[in-house]
Amino acid sequence: MQITDQRDGIPRESVADPEIGEAALTMWASQFGDEYLERNQVDWTDRVPLLRRLAEQTGARSFLDVGCNAGWNLHALRAINPDFAMSGVDVNHRALQAAAAAGFDVVNARADSVAELFSPGSADMVITSGVLIHIPTEQLIAVMEAIRDASAGYVLAIEYAASREEAVEYRGQRDRLWRRPYGELYQSLGLSLLEFGQADGYNDCTYWLLEKAS
Repeated sequence: MQITDQRDGIPRESVADPEIGEAALTMWASQFGDEYLERNQVDWTDRVPLLRRLAEQTGARSFLDVGCNAGWNLHALRAINPDFAMSGVDVNHRALQAAAAAGFDVVNARADSVAELFSPGSADMVITSGVLIHIPTEQLIAVMEAIRDASAGYVLAIEYAASREEAVEYRGQRDRLWRRPYGELYQSLGLSLLEFGQADGYNDCTYWLLEKAS
């Protein structure tokens, strides 16, 4: 598969704080993101049980993975059902090369662009795993709204949880990682929380499964 590159087509006004937002994007698209990929070689088979259960529970058959990295979630979904329709978005080219080499359709673009790149409701379920935690506060709601709008029915957020926003230093970097109550934040955007819990296969993350209003 080829990598579609949409980075230059994203309007700059979609970033609420250009200085913080662009710095974070640059970090993940650069050598820092390459090193992250090398450090975090995921055993995606550990993710299959959770994703299988949620796919069966919701009946979802098309998936968009925002911040797909090398395609770990996509590998797990393909193992569950090779007929699933799947695509991914990320800003790191090396990670996307790995995902494309595995046969996945991926786009080199940032998270807040998904509602522009994909038609509204284009995927039954939109997934993030360890992505929203790296979105600056000033951009967060715009990104979550874009994810919500790209979904036809369900949003699955797999992130670090906290009862209120907590900034965490990340490998010597400030303003790069936040724990938050992502389920509550999505509910404030009109989604209904179906369930949440420990996300097996995703380190210490919590998962929130949410549904859009019919």
